[in-house]
Amino acid sequence: MGTAGAGFAAAMLSGGALPAGFGKTVMAQDGSVEFHAATTYLDPGAGGHFNNFVTNAIISQIGPTVWGDILFQPLGMYYWATQEWMPLLAVEWSFIQTGDGAAASPAASAEADEATASPASGAAPAGASETYAMGPINLNADTFEIKLREGANWSDGTPITSQDLVDTLWIRRLMSQTEWKYLDDVVAIDDYTVHCHMALPSTEIERYVIRTASPRPSSVYGEWAQQTRDLFGSGKTMDDPEGKQLLEQFTQFRPETLVCSGAFVIDVDSITNAQLTMPKNEEAWNADQVKFDRVIGFNGETDTISAVVLSKEIDYATHGFAVATENQMMESGIRVVRPPVYSGPAIYLNYAKFPEFADERVRQAMAHAIDRSQNGFISLGESGIGQVYMTGMSDSLVPQWMSEDAIAGLNQYEYDVDKAASLLEEAGWTKDGDIWKTPEGNDAVYELLFPAEYADWSASGQDAAEQLTTFGIQISPRAVTYTQQPIDVNKGNFDLAIRGWGSSTNPHPHYSYTQAFFTHNTLAVNDGGTGMDFPLEQDTAVAGHVNLEELTVRAAEGLDLEAQKSDVTTIAQVFNELLPIVPLFERYGNNAALEGVRVKEWPADDDAIFQNSPYADSIPAMLMYSGWLEPFEG
Repeated sequence: MGTAGAGFAAAMLSGGALPAGFGKTVMAQDGSVEFHAATTYLDPGAGGHFNNFVTNAIISQIGPTVWGDILFQPLGMYYWATQEWMPLLAVEWSFIQTGDGAAASPAASAEADEATASPASGAAPAGASETYAMGPINLNADTFEIKLREGANWSDGTPITSQDLVDTLWIRRLMSQTEWKYLDDVVAIDDYTVHCHMALPSTEIERYVIRTASPRPSSVYGEWAQQTRDLFGSGKTMDDPEGKQLLEQFTQFRPETLVCSGAFVIDVDSITNAQLTMPKNEEAWNADQVKFDRVIGFNGETDTISAVVLSKEIDYATHGFAVATENQMMESGIRVVRPPVYSGPAIYLNYAKFPEFADERVRQAMAHAIDRSQNGFISLGESGIGQVYMTGMSDSLVPQWMSEDAIAGLNQYEYDVDKAASLLEEAGWTKDGDIWKTPEGNDAVYELLFPAEYADWSASGQDAAEQLTTFGIQISPRAVTYTQQPIDVNKGNFDLAIRGWGSSTNPHPHYSYTQAFFTHNTLAVNDGGTGMDFPLEQDTAVAGHVNLEELTVRAAEGLDLEAQKSDVTTIAQVFNELLPIVPLFERYGNNAALEGVRVKEWPADDDAIFQNSPYADSIPAMLMYSGWLEPFEG
């Protein structure tokens, strides 16, 4: 592996004693400087693979922390506090008008290094020396134009061109990704210019394309992208047999290796179930900006990684550490940073399996029957804050999108078991001793699935099960390995389950409702199931008859953010009434940020970079790409 970390990982897995001196090495034996990260992945022997568009891909598993973005550079990464971009594989982008009678608008800004905008508030984040922000948006625009960086190469030495981005977006259409509810075509104008035509203009096409659609190489995926273009060009859709067959074939596609655009690549021969090595990709256009020679990735969820962190063998980790582990970290001198995550765990219900869940009063009763503040504190201490507004988006975003009057009208579902009981009685439930019975006369007995290795979600699920059981809805908690649990949910193999609410990856509320209504519902088809099977046509008191798919799309529709606030308010009020999923608490990071071993230092706690969600615009990746993060030279 080229690092002493292999011995530690082996000792951890075998239960043996730790080798002497672990966590003390600053420089590898060959003189290289390393950065040590931790996350989860499936090694090839356990079913992990390199098709990073589908379930159990190694790169998909490692994307949420530092690894994904340093292997596959996005077009740009976002500073959430200042609402600016770090341009990476793209140098500029804009909304332009190309339709009949319109001349193409000029790019909104000049070259990236000339496009620095003033921060929206406070000091600039660490490393934000070159930033990009579009100028005023043409409200009549019908096309999103991207200019790619010339001279950027893949790790195999071939140039990164517009065709790579075009093919990536067409593969995302095959996977029914949400941007295609707004787009109807994506084409290459020349080697470095891409046009995304919007059938339904949306400001969020910027985020979907620049941040989410990190280009993948056409040398690997081009054939599949062409088949997708042919499918839609023939008038077929993903609902037709041809579309379903192509999707099934693609989900079985297994590339032999990775061709990367980022500052690092994976040494395929180094992959074990304990760790892998990512050496510097010298072909990357910005490789010289990154001051580490390689990254060592330690594999494991919280139960495994906690001990590795405490040994000071990890420089940065975003796992939801248990309260006791966090206390040990601080006692041993490991910094804990608390960026907002803008999401948290929620209870998902299987509507196809249990018709009694269709009555929103049942979900509302569950919300009243659980003390969410207790649930958050048991799970994460001061990093677990009980949900207040119950809108499906982060409480911190609510004042930005809703008026004071609209906020005042929200049901906050305070902990109130008497109110919960009243709601169940209104829904036709009856109490028989210590247990509730459904209107059909069945005992209210259910199983709650949660990912075993997620310490915070496990604690949340167990506490919610205990509280609901005390209330009279008997819940049996069951831990399922983190790789299988979301698949079980998507296939409908569950009663209740702990999955995420909100969006830890994007700041616009639209993404929170994509999570609530699509991710484990309509998009479950990508795992061959119907997920929770929640109907997207509903009757509500607050908005009448609604189509939740249309509301979710409308929440990001148009190029005027102010005009979007009305639609965001409506869907937030609808979510608050229906509670299709029941949010529990909002998570803040308790991330380990080790200093003085391999990393010189991290930014101050109040630095604006720590307003980024740690699962979106990766804090260490942005600090690496800017050159701010430096090795320790002790």
